[in-house]
This record gives sequence, structure tokens and C-alpha cells, in this order.
Amino acid sequence: MSVIGLSADKIKHLLKIDSKVMLFESLESTNLFAKELAASGKACEGDIIIALSQTYGRGRLGRSFYSPACCGVYFSIVLKPNIPINDISLITPVAAVAVATAIEKATNKSPKIKWVNDIFLNGKKVCGILSEAAFTADGIGSYVILGVGINLVSPKGGYPEDIKNIAGSIFEGEEVFDANCLVADIINNFFDCYKDLNNKDLLIEYRKRMMLIGDNINYTVNATRKTGKVVGLDERFRIIVESDAGEREALQSGEVSIGSGNI
Repeated sequence: MSVIGLSADKIKHLLKIDSKVMLFESLESTNLFAKELAASGKACEGDIIIALSQTYGRGRLGRSFYSPACCGVYFSIVLKPNIPINDISLITPVAAVAVATAIEKATNKSPKIKWVNDIFLNGKKVCGILSEAAFTADGIGSYVILGVGINLVSPKGGYPEDIKNIAGSIFEGEEVFDANCLVADIINNFFDCYKDLNNKDLLIEYRKRMMLIGDNINYTVNATRKTGKVVGLDERFRIIVESDAGEREALQSGEVSIGSGNI
């Protein structure tokens, strides 16, 4: 696979919104960089920070996100949403729909969403999404940083031992692909969705692609470890779990696993 190099100017040209696009060879983390800009008042809504590699890529629950050079694209979007605090949690699943839709267009394949923030293709994780919000002292949302990390091609020599059985890439073979189009499509898709996070069509699109339905899982509620079956997804993108004790619970976030593997 030959991936045409990323260009800030080309991505900006392809965007439907007027955004500032910053492209770096390497950053510690695009989310950290974006948070520093936002916290200092130097970032506007829609600013986009892109890196070709990260030295300290971050995932959910404090995990790292493998971000080598020449293999993927890692970017963060600064958001300053004027929405109810409770709706901020909708940003991550809505972003997952935006990413999955763009990958479908680019590959003619059918990516799946592994609740709540990972995109899988052919059984392997190809993208992770991380939203981080900051609030003022009175509990009002100040800004949200939406981070997306995508594995375009597999690294030479394969993925590290600890993730080689779960990590995958979007593209294989000898075709040439313009990654600028994929990044722009994801961002355009997201901002189309961002206009109305409560649009029920987004929930329908998420459910169509969702993994885990019908699976038996381990999960944690209030520090208590439980087991149960995933039976659905509610209108707030919370998975509905029926515990082995027969209780139904809606999970907003947290540690969920199939068998011994975290998701």
C-alpha cells in the first residue's frame, strides 16, 4: 500500500468548515497539544491538530495508543459545544459513526463499532477515539478535545507483542490511497453529526454497526464486578446489560470485557 502524504493545505481545502489545520511530524499527543491550546485560550472551535506519529498516544482509561510513524494518522479537534452537559457524552459515539462511515467509503468494507469508542475491521482494531472534556468551576463545559487515531497500514515487522492479536490496519495490498481524503471525510462527517447530537438517525447508524449485542460480558458498576449479557443500546448510547442476577443496567462508560480481554 502506498499512502499519499498528508498535507494541511489539502485537508483544509477538502473541509466543509473553515478550520485551522496544523500538521506535525510528531507530537507527544495531539490531545495533549490541543488541550494546552484550548486551556490557554489560543484555540477556536474546529481547530484541528494532526500528527504523523505520537510518542505518548493516549487511549481510554489511561491506556496508551500505539502511534508509529509512516503507519497511521492521529488528530484532535477542538470543540466548544454550546450544549447541555449531559449531551457531551454523545460526542464519542457520534464520532464513531463519522469514522466508520468514512472508512466504509474509502474501503468498501464494513467496519464495526466496539462500544463505545473503537472501530474494528476484519476482527481487528483499526481506530480508537478519545474525548476529553474540561469544565469551569461552576460545572459549565469549557471545551472538549476529540481525538482520533487510525491505523492506515501495518508497521514493518508487525505490531508489538502486546497488541499484535488485536491491532489491524485499514488498507492492505498495493493500491495507492490519499489519506487526506479519509481525514477530511471523517471531519466533515463529524461536523454534520455535531449539528444535532440527538438526531435519532445517528443512533440507528450506530446500532447497525455495533458489536457486543448478545455477548456475555464482564463489567464493573460502583466498583463491583459483574457478569451479564448485552441486550441493547439505549437512546443515550448506553449499553443495556442483563446481569446474571436478572437485573437490567445501562452502562455509560467503564471497564467492560468479553472473557478476560478488555474492550
